[in-house]
Amino acid sequence: MGEKTYGENQMIAHIFYKTDVPKYLRRTGLFKAALQKGLKHFARQNIEVNVIFVDEKEIRRVNVEFLDHHYVTDVISFNNEKPPFDTGEPWGFGDIFVCYPVARKNAKLFGHTILQEMLMYVTHGALHLSGMDDHDPKDRAEMDRQAEKIIASVLD
Repeated sequence: MGEKTYGENQMIAHIFYKTDVPKYLRRTGLFKAALQKGLKHFARQNIEVNVIFVDEKEIRRVNVEFLDHHYVTDVISFNNEKPPFDTGEPWGFGDIFVCYPVARKNAKLFGHTILQEMLMYVTHGALHLSGMDDHDPKDRAEMDRQAEKIIASVLD
């Protein structure tokens, strides 16, 4: 369950809802499709990714604990290079934390649906895991363009 094959490589995706995301927005298949497309550059090896939808308190805790940022963000991604156990195969591991309340607020602010905003954060995290960066405006614009392209293809 949750596996997508890239040639001989696999993507295993786990989607966790650790906050009150309404059932109509728990579109696990769409989130996995966005991950698959966002991670395509990373597919030289097997990939296991966790997407965890959290509340503002939890995203702040993760920010403080791992990044020493004392504020709430929309999405945080971690590229964990080594698996927690020896599989004997090359695997890439990643975690993407998405703050659902921020997605809900920003959807109104940016004129998106809540689902589109959630997909934007999942895709943004996947693109980070693929090696894209957004530290300067040019890179951020390219990352946003790629994310919008992926979301449009997933929602078609």
